[in-house]
Amino acid sequence: MTSSGPAAICIDWGTSSFRAYLVGVGGTIIERVESARGILTIAKGEHEDVLAHFIGGWLTSARALPILMSGMIGARQGWVEAPYAPCPAGLREIAASIVTVGARTFGAIGLVPGVSALDRNGAPDVMRGEETQILGALAALDRVDGTFVLPGTHSKWARVEAGRIVSFATYMTGEVFSALKDHTILGRLMEAGPGDEEGFAEGVRAASRLERPGDVLHAIFMTRTLGLFDRLGSGQLSDYLSGLLIGAELLSGARGAQGAIVIGSPALTARYCAAGAILGLALQPSPEDCAPLGQLALLAHWRPA
Repeated sequence: MTSSGPAAICIDWGTSSFRAYLVGVGGTIIERVESARGILTIAKGEHEDVLAHFIGGWLTSARALPILMSGMIGARQGWVEAPYAPCPAGLREIAASIVTVGARTFGAIGLVPGVSALDRNGAPDVMRGEETQILGALAALDRVDGTFVLPGTHSKWARVEAGRIVSFATYMTGEVFSALKDHTILGRLMEAGPGDEEGFAEGVRAASRLERPGDVLHAIFMTRTLGLFDRLGSGQLSDYLSGLLIGAELLSGARGAQGAIVIGSPALTARYCAAGAILGLALQPSPEDCAPLGQLALLAHWRPA
């Protein structure tokens, strides 16, 4: 607990997880709640009841506090859709697009919009939730520019200039890894284990040798042949595949940058930093709790409708 009083309730509500924070003045986390009740587990019309279940105990002392939610809760499949704010987008642009929801139990709740961008070929890309984490990292690090990577099922690489997200790209690294491991012939030779650093490093080095876009498809199949010819043990193959895909992502995402700030779980952050070290990229972990820090920064610019 902290001596500072509560300033806001911040909710990071994603596809598969729910995180709520009672935040004090200056960004101190007074209390937190975490659950696997992501939006895919909730039927239409149940969101307010689920929210009350998790943070109802905060209402007595925090009823008048602003409540801000980010993540997939603002998606079309969430509570209410919050349309994407186009890049370039910083605190003011994102706060101006916050959607206000009236809730019988909580009053006005703000839903942070996602952010959209066009890639260099004119194709649309989107993020929802990561923009708030980036804003929180900027605030915590006291900086206004840089390259940020948010690893996960759909990894994001974002470039920030003058406090605004100017461009970003999504990489389906985590989802492709899971699909290849669990639903293709590659998984037949794999054995579960605690993780093998050399197998991972070999995958990253294989990524560094890729010369043409299609080369990664060939290197993926080597996950099988390296096992067939006992070049890698069965307990190393999963890590090889992970290293190959993460390495390929880093080489593309960090193009033109010497390094990046990694915003993610400790395990994934460590894995990305290890791959970066092999490839000569300076990756460094972000501060903790970037989502509520970003929401707190947005609250200074939000005017409920």
